[in-house]
Order: sequence, then C-alpha cells, then structure tokens
Amino acid sequence: VIPKVAAGTLAGPVTLLAYHEPTSAFAEAYRSMRTALTFSTADGAPRVLHFTSAAQGEGKTTTSVSTAINFAQTGASVLLIDADLRSPSLHKVFNVANHKGLVNYLTGGSEPAEVTQPTGVKGLFLMSSGPVPPNPAELLAGGRMVDLASLGAKRFDYVVIDGPPLLGLADALILADVA
Repeated sequence: VIPKVAAGTLAGPVTLLAYHEPTSAFAEAYRSMRTALTFSTADGAPRVLHFTSAAQGEGKTTTSVSTAINFAQTGASVLLIDADLRSPSLHKVFNVANHKGLVNYLTGGSEPAEVTQPTGVKGLFLMSSGPVPPNPAELLAGGRMVDLASLGAKRFDYVVIDGPPLLGLADALILADVA
C-alpha cells in the first residue's frame, strides 16, 4: 500500500491523488485524458508516452504518475520510468530505494528486470532513475534507451516516461524521439 505523506512533500496528496482519491475531480480529469488517448488512434493509446513541459515545477511528474495509475486501474500493465536523470523524483513519490535504476541499465550494469520494482499499485511498476550521472544526455541518446522503450512496449501494455523540462536541456528532445 502506498503510504500517504504529509501535504507539501513531493509524494503529498496531489502527486498520488489519482490513487488515494479515485473519485476526485482530479482523478476524473486524468481518466478523461486516458480516454482521449485511447481514442486518439485507430490502434488505441500510444504504447510509449513521454511527459515533459517547458520548465521545472509544471506538473510533469504528477501527470506521468496520474496517467500511469489511471492506465493500471483499467487492468493494464504499466512501466513508469524516471528519465529525469538530473532531478529524479519518482523514487520519492513511491517511497522506494533509488540505488539502482535507469542509469544502471543504460550503462550496461543491470538488466531491466533487475532495476524495475513494484509500486504498490496493482499493475504499475517503476524503474527509478538510479544514481545521478555526469552525462545524462549522452546516456539517453544511446541505443539502450531505444531498446528499453521497445522492450517495455513488448512486456507491458504501456510505458510512461517521466522526463525533464525542455528549456536548457537536450534530454527531453532525445526522449521525445525515443517515444
């Protein structure tokens, strides 16, 4: 069970509201977005979704988490990836360790199954960022990130990538190409 955290912290009521308050207007808004995504193409929602925004603090993580939770609540299996390698936060949201994660996979030190963990939400799995690297853009631009998105789309119904902001960084553009 995902613990509730005091208001004002990252994992506070807003970030996990879609889980803790499934009948709220907030959760309903994300269900509406999920429905719109589902009907956005003839094949349903895109299998790999990347969320970004112009700057920090605009709701990328809240949107990534809420969308992933909403898809999982339909019975889908979802992989949520923290690809904001400069300022990771999903491990805090789900109150899990961040010793190993995406960075370990991208550098060849781990396999995806070794760095993916349950979140407490049925059907939702997390690949945290792992240690903050000195070269985020270079790691994300490598072929292993593309391979991960492809493998994730085969193993899970949806892959949701929580990315960094666009302004001043190449990372988000690289992830947009991956998605």
